[in-house]
Amino acid sequence: MKKWLVLVWLLAPVALLSYHYGPGQQAVAWQAARRHYERALRLEADGRFDEAQAAYHDSQQALPRGDDDETPTPIKTASSQLRLAEARMQLRQGQLANSLQALRGLLSDVQREHGELAPVTLETRELLGEAHYSAMVALRLEAAERDVWMRHWELARQQYRRLAEQSPASRNARDRENLEVVIKSFQRQTVNTQAASAATNVNTAGLDVALTPPPPDAPGTGPPVLNDARPRPPSPDAPTPVANEFDLGN
Repeated sequence: MKKWLVLVWLLAPVALLSYHYGPGQQAVAWQAARRHYERALRLEADGRFDEAQAAYHDSQQALPRGDDDETPTPIKTASSQLRLAEARMQLRQGQLANSLQALRGLLSDVQREHGELAPVTLETRELLGEAHYSAMVALRLEAAERDVWMRHWELARQQYRRLAEQSPASRNARDRENLEVVIKSFQRQTVNTQAASAATNVNTAGLDVALTPPPPDAPGTGPPVLNDARPRPPSPDAPTPVANEFDLGN
């Protein structure tokens, strides 16, 4: 019995070290990530988006680490959600080019790690569409050339179209509404007041760089064709219109 007690006493530090460098270390990492996350939420609610961005980044960096193949799914999901939150803070600060770059990379990663219809993938695609739409509005307000802002319009349409075609019923109505807003924005000669207000205080630097055009088989149709409705004089070969009873009078 005495020998067993001595063995237990000798193995106790080993067990504590194993816990510390195993589950215990992961628990500490989760707690640190949660503290940063809760702080980020408070900062975002106060409109301090630059500080919230840093806090979301700190939370993502504090998550437990492991090999990519061995990282548990909850950690991967939390990491993707925090990267998405960080990109959202960039967009709220008007850093359009930076947020677009971050979101394009994130979308590629979440599609591979979580699947096309995972909630984090749908949320990333939605925010990417919002970023392209904001870029289109900002460029139109700056009287950028049509080809420049049209690239962002088309990429916004493509993201929302894909969401409208694939998203579950719980969010599909919102996705269809967003798609309708984007399509109607093309037909307006000027940017509406609400969109213009959202596009103030943004940085459009880098938005005129060449973007990868959508593939020919991208979901949805191309941009609508605007018909010129201005009156034109009749051509010589045009038939004479027949007057109706209202034109002839009584």
